[in-house]
Amino acid sequence: MTSLAKRLLTAIVLIPAVVWIVMYSSEPFFIGVLSLIVLIAGYEWAALSAVKSKLYKSIFAITGLLFSFGLTLLNEPFLSGFFYASLIFWLLAIVLLITKAQDLLANKVARPVMLLIGYLLLGLIFISLYQLRLNFEQGPELLMYLLLLMWVADSGAYFAGRSFGRHKLSPLISPGKSIEGFIGGALACLLLAFFADQYFEINNGTMFISVSVFVAFVSVFGDLFESLMKRRVNVKDSGAILPGHGGVLDRIDSLIAAAPVYVACLLMTKLFT
Repeated sequence: MTSLAKRLLTAIVLIPAVVWIVMYSSEPFFIGVLSLIVLIAGYEWAALSAVKSKLYKSIFAITGLLFSFGLTLLNEPFLSGFFYASLIFWLLAIVLLITKAQDLLANKVARPVMLLIGYLLLGLIFISLYQLRLNFEQGPELLMYLLLLMWVADSGAYFAGRSFGRHKLSPLISPGKSIEGFIGGALACLLLAFFADQYFEINNGTMFISVSVFVAFVSVFGDLFESLMKRRVNVKDSGAILPGHGGVLDRIDSLIAAAPVYVACLLMTKLFT
């Protein structure tokens, strides 16, 4: 079976399950699935941080999940500040990925620093999805919309890149991505945001559409960030748990950046409060 066929088969199985979990599952079930995703992602991140021992990778994954749960105990002002800080972090990361890709690849990062970054990223994606699903008005719909944005951005970039791709977006980190694909993904998300604005019946549609396109833009650099981590340790995929897709980190790489930025933007604009 070809890699593309495996990807399509995995997607056919996963997408209905994801839609049901996001939209209709109980709160404990949703938290359980989210915990499992973060646990596996933590194990994979430890491997990307050059941790060889299965025991130590497991310990990192478990402590990363405990840290994630600890974030749910923070009060609202502190948690909001955490999201705003993540927005600043990703804006800085985007600048560095664009202007200093070669330096990011060449410079060594101490393992403890890599693991600390992992704790923060895992904690952020956990608390972002947790907050969206459980603590926002129209939470399941907002989370589903975020996932749709990622899928549409990815699909739009894929087809536009295959059809028109000529100029590399980041040849050192991800040679397969093109500027044309990036534009195609953004335009696809713009179209989705226009229809989503009608669904949510938002008063400030222009702001909603702007936030949507910005989050889609940021998601591309979440993908590039994970590609950078893989290139630093010379691996193709973060794992092999999903046939044709690689590891869990390979599937949530866009969300790692997009989810906390999405929440930060919603909090700042007060579109759903």
